[in-house]
Amino acid sequence: MTRTVGAKNIRSFDTLTKIETSSSSDIKHLSDATNKTALEQFKTVLKNQQNYIKWIESRHTELMALKKASGNKGPKDATYNKYRWYAEQNCLLEAINAFEVFYKRSAINLAKSLRLYTPPDRMKGAVDNKILWSVTGKFSIPELIFEHQLYHDLDNIDQATDALIQEKRYNKSNKKTNKLAKTNTCIGAIFQIRHTISHNYGLVTRSDCAKFKFASFESTSGEVIDPTKNSFGLSVNRFLEVEAEAFTEWLLINTAKYLKELNASIGTPLQKSALSRVETGLGKHASISALPWV
Repeated sequence: MTRTVGAKNIRSFDTLTKIETSSSSDIKHLSDATNKTALEQFKTVLKNQQNYIKWIESRHTELMALKKASGNKGPKDATYNKYRWYAEQNCLLEAINAFEVFYKRSAINLAKSLRLYTPPDRMKGAVDNKILWSVTGKFSIPELIFEHQLYHDLDNIDQATDALIQEKRYNKSNKKTNKLAKTNTCIGAIFQIRHTISHNYGLVTRSDCAKFKFASFESTSGEVIDPTKNSFGLSVNRFLEVEAEAFTEWLLINTAKYLKELNASIGTPLQKSALSRVETGLGKHASISALPWV
């Protein structure tokens, strides 16, 4: 067996045949997010990041105090600042990734809830999607259809909600009368930040500058996105949390509207099992609870 230099018990990756996994309940920062709504899961990620940064700060403060009390050498501020910055950049990247996952989970959870109330011909794209939507069995068809889509594109999010409840939140192409035009450009800029961090260690290229400029944000080519400067990373996180809450509220209200009209127009009975799925996957809302569930 090929051994990694300096690690006697680590097998070389090219000899492995399994991708190792563990239950999310065994991963401490994910265990609290199990069986929660899409919004609650996203907020759990943000909360874990806050706790992580606070923990790093507290360790450094305690070590510095011990150094002062003992008179011995201890951690240097420069080293601490270096790795704390790195941690904040990683947290910013994870927060934006988690925001896209939030959109994806919201779409999947909504699709699972409304499977009986959405006709197959609304599944746009390949004909296979329309066929899959009609299939019953052990497979989660909503996951097969919505899991692979990219949710850093607001058009894709609108397409998903339009297919399921015939409503669009963002309407990105309608800039003049769109009340969410500023929100849309901010979300676009944030996903561009994610792209810059992921693909170039945060170094802003000329192309990035042009894209940020298009979203009405100034940036400096050749410099690195700094989440610590003027609490920039925290500002992004707060914006994402507010928008996640607003999107969930919008989704629940318009889901209730869709189901109410469906029940009133053609008498479609609203099964309590669907109510349970909506509340488990997306959350509770007065407009949902008020529907005539049977």
